[in-house]
Amino acid sequence: LSLHMQDFVKILGLKHRREVAGKSAIFSGEHFVLEETDWYLLNLFRLWWHYGISFLRLQMWVEEVMEKFMRIYKYQAHGYAFSSLEELLRSLGGDAFVNMTQRSVAESLLEVGVTQRFVDDVIAAVLRSSYGQSVLVPAFAGAMSLAGAQGSTWAVEGGNKLVCSGLLKLTKANVIPARVTGVSLHSSEGRALYQVHYEGSEGQGSAFYDMVVVTTPLHPSRSNFTFENFEPPIADFPGAFQPSVTSVVHGYLNSSYFGFPDPKLFPFASILTTDTPDLFFNAMDNICPVNISAAFRRKQPQEAAVWRVLSQQPLDKQQLKTLFRSYYSVQVTEWQAYPRYDAAKSLPPIVLHENLYYLSGVEWVASSMEMIAVAAKNVALLAYSRWHQDLEKIDQKDLMHKVKTEL
Repeated sequence: LSLHMQDFVKILGLKHRREVAGKSAIFSGEHFVLEETDWYLLNLFRLWWHYGISFLRLQMWVEEVMEKFMRIYKYQAHGYAFSSLEELLRSLGGDAFVNMTQRSVAESLLEVGVTQRFVDDVIAAVLRSSYGQSVLVPAFAGAMSLAGAQGSTWAVEGGNKLVCSGLLKLTKANVIPARVTGVSLHSSEGRALYQVHYEGSEGQGSAFYDMVVVTTPLHPSRSNFTFENFEPPIADFPGAFQPSVTSVVHGYLNSSYFGFPDPKLFPFASILTTDTPDLFFNAMDNICPVNISAAFRRKQPQEAAVWRVLSQQPLDKQQLKTLFRSYYSVQVTEWQAYPRYDAAKSLPPIVLHENLYYLSGVEWVASSMEMIAVAAKNVALLAYSRWHQDLEKIDQKDLMHKVKTEL
């Protein structure tokens, strides 16, 4: 969660999850190319020694992108909305932001003076751990991922899912526990009326609505969703999702694999990896409970701990044996985590029909909780303004000037 999500947390009365200190390192498959220490100045010196001022150029680039992106909160506070993802991006950073969805993060960083070595070591490691993909992901998605890796994020005590359940409770939403299977178009007094079909524990059902927001990804690899009676038809959008496997392992780390024969000397709680063909995992970290007491401490490296391993394929027994001397349990979750950013070059629409909106297309700009929250508020503002024909609040130009004059 970013600092700009704190408003939700304050409203819901949730607590900030306490941070537990732990050092990170980047592993190449043979050795660590970069190691974090307990000393901030030494970390800066090592970055400078290995990569020159690339890390400063990276930080300046990310800060410039994020500073412009944060304008969305001012726009939304004044009720402004956008009918397409391109219009939203253009209002924040002009055509440059739109272009950042079409060119790679590697290309953008090399242009601003970041070295190839820094891209190969550090940028690749961050993107493998966040999106499970390479430095060829679009620049905007890459900037969001890199911003989240700089330590200004925080979590909710008890798990970030409490933000969602808390908002549902706060808004007193009527939640129907069922899987939506499709939407069919009808009309009433010249206005579109949408019939939502669903399947629940009590069988099939449906209900009519004036307005519908679709949040499931409408892509062939994810969608079991149908639209009926729409002309022209609403089809799946091109693109696929990146499979990710999360293995939660309770066991003893094999520190020898990482070059530490004595496990007591292993100093890292988080291991990122470079884009090396022989590496069978993207990242791994020693994870802490969602509820952290004041007396909680990390397990010592020679003790059995709970590790989360991210990979693109399920780990076989030999791979688990490579990473762990022994283990008590392994829990594996395989899921379609993020868009595969090389699979589509166009952004999905927000407006599918008169009062039918699509939320998840924003993931093709960048995939994160914050982006979904921004997109959700945009859809709410857009639906409200379109319903009331308040066109002065939609796709307005020069919004920074408008917002300043309104203040």
